[in-house]
Amino acid sequence: MKKLISMILVAVMLCGSMTACSDAKAAPVAKDDTLQIVTTIFPEYDWVMQILGDKAADAEVTMLLDDGVDLHSYQPTVEDIAKIETCDLFIYVGGESDEWVEGALADTTNTNLVAINLMDVLSDTIKEEEVVEGMQAEEHEHDHDQEDGEAHEEGENHEEEEEVEYDEHVWLSLKNASTLVTNISEAMQTIDNANADTYKANADAYVAQLQDLDAQYGAAVSKASQKTVLFGDRFPFRYMVDDYGLEYFAAFVGCSAESEASFETINFLATKVDELGLSTVLTIEGDNHRIAETIVENTKTKDQQILSMDSMQSTTAADVKDGANYLDIMTKNLSVLQQALGMEPEAKASAPDVDLTLMSSIMVYAEVYNMLMVPDEYLGKTIKMDGITAVYKDETTGKVYYSCIVQDATKCCAQGIEFELTDGFDYPSDGENVCVVGVFDSYQEGEYTYFTLRNAEIV
Repeated sequence: MKKLISMILVAVMLCGSMTACSDAKAAPVAKDDTLQIVTTIFPEYDWVMQILGDKAADAEVTMLLDDGVDLHSYQPTVEDIAKIETCDLFIYVGGESDEWVEGALADTTNTNLVAINLMDVLSDTIKEEEVVEGMQAEEHEHDHDQEDGEAHEEGENHEEEEEVEYDEHVWLSLKNASTLVTNISEAMQTIDNANADTYKANADAYVAQLQDLDAQYGAAVSKASQKTVLFGDRFPFRYMVDDYGLEYFAAFVGCSAESEASFETINFLATKVDELGLSTVLTIEGDNHRIAETIVENTKTKDQQILSMDSMQSTTAADVKDGANYLDIMTKNLSVLQQALGMEPEAKASAPDVDLTLMSSIMVYAEVYNMLMVPDEYLGKTIKMDGITAVYKDETTGKVYYSCIVQDATKCCAQGIEFELTDGFDYPSDGENVCVVGVFDSYQEGEYTYFTLRNAEIV
């Protein structure tokens, strides 16, 4: 009798798949009505894809900087401008590197185009670039008084040269990311009202994940005895360190074009490593770590490790195809940050083979369906899922069964997987939210085969 759970769930799921075909909102979208979104950099692109969820097939999303070119040196092609001209939504950072955008938007004839400037969205929370102690200033900042005959001209240009420059790397703050994802979702809901509920649900779920990771960063920093990081490189992580009250030293500001550090800069940073007893010198992504290596060579112990944090400025279309996503990269950055702060990385279970918590509601529903229909493809794999606890007691045997139930996007249909907790975990109550990780397995009772997550843990 208790197996009615599995059979009913499958039956309800099948019913849901049939009724979905008659749903007016499921009508195919005409080609000309395809939602077209253009983004400049990878974080924007990934946020859009997370908001779209299973609706991604109904949209055309472009990432302009998809070949590893740096935001600070990017120049749009004619084809890039044409994509912006015809899109529904254009998302860009808005800093000095995006000055070309003003002309592109001014020339567009697309009156329906919605443009989102990330720095405008964040408004008063954006930060000025700062040159901290020991940081090498841009070369042009040393040239003001080199020629006496140009003093008057320099005086006239002084105001322009001293114009405030803002740090463009706003996406490296999880707090900013939550704000920006919500803003982008709202714009998409307005543009494509038919799918507004899906976009909102996906964005809300994703923001919850961002906030959870933000809390993990805060907890890690609070436990660290060391509160300073040192970069032998450019420093684009100003927003991140300010979020958690960290101090920093670096060779260059985040937007610097410099690639060679002076003797004074190297000496200062090496001395600072010794003074603070740092075990790590950080860099950003890339293969050139020469400055960091030189800093280590000039310390007393010369045994510091060199680790990289990913600022996502060079993420390519190939990386995206290989599964790169913002949340994973920021999670890896947390691990590196913990090591840089002198913390032993916490022992973590290996990533699950199938993580349903990272999928949209419809994708989760489809994945669970596959697990029940083609179980051989999942047997032995570690599954992570969250949902509502369903409790069933077999009145004949007295045995109690627990399942994690997921709903489709419309919340009209549900299905789930049974789970068996390992020792040390208390079972949740009926109707309680639960997130479990366990190994997908099958077992026989009577003439029926059933499926469960064995040795499951609540996370």
